[in-house]
Amino acid sequence: MRNSTKKALRESCTDTLVALAINVPLNFVLISSAFALKLNAVETTIYLTAVFTVTAIIRKTYIRLLFDKKYGRKDGQNRQTQPN
Repeated sequence: MRNSTKKALRESCTDTLVALAINVPLNFVLISSAFALKLNAVETTIYLTAVFTVTAIIRKTYIRLLFDKKYGRKDGQNRQTQPN
């Protein structure tokens, strides 16, 4: 397996595990609040989708920045492979 493939796989697995750790407790909180607000099925779906989408965008941004910093990349590029 190529080094870049290993790095991408490591980033994907890390992001998925972080998402699991965030989303499970968040789901309990959101469902409880949806019940407390007496939202119907459609409203609950929209509510959960909106919150999980914003959470995913924020989480993925920070994970990508972390891995770019870890591997010394700038703007998603590996500095060592840039042409002169």
